[in-house]
Amino acid sequence: PSFELWLLGFGLFLVLLFFWKFAFTNLIPARGDTFLYFYPYWDYRAQTLLAGHLPLWNPYLFMGAPFLANSQTGALYPLNWPLVGFSAPVAVKVSIVAHLAIAFIGAYRFARRRLGQSALAALLSAALFALGGYLTSQVEHINQLQALAWFPWLLSAIHNTQYAIRKRPAGYFVLSIVYSMQLLAGHTQSAFISLVGAIL
Repeated sequence: PSFELWLLGFGLFLVLLFFWKFAFTNLIPARGDTFLYFYPYWDYRAQTLLAGHLPLWNPYLFMGAPFLANSQTGALYPLNWPLVGFSAPVAVKVSIVAHLAIAFIGAYRFARRRLGQSALAALLSAALFALGGYLTSQVEHINQLQALAWFPWLLSAIHNTQYAIRKRPAGYFVLSIVYSMQLLAGHTQSAFISLVGAIL
């Protein structure tokens, strides 16, 4: 167990090493959807929540537009709530690093406990998933990254439900929580693709 903790610590160190500019400098992602789409949404969401209101409506877009009904705003995603005190660029940076860590731990856990890989093989699996080209290419689309980070957790929950439902009926509850996190992250396509992958 202590060896595994060292490996997980090393894996989280790899996440910080790969994204040290996000974690340890004042540089921010400043192009594309991050700059033009997500920063304004995250800023408005934070201001509204800090004022004690539910962000139902965005008066600054066109002649007004639904805000809470747009899942991409992430207003109902629980891991966004602790970030309302930060500026939008800092909140996005923190969320990127945190969700890569969530992806890493989830992939390691799935590979180790469900696929029966050795600790080193599970570490490699987790690094390939969390730091591979596909997942890291989503840092510009924070809602996609947030949703996809839960995919290995979903696979673990599906595995628990499939093989241990008679002894552990709480497996359905865990499965629903994990899938809810994917849906609330605000990219329904990623949630649907993940569900298809889990079913297969």
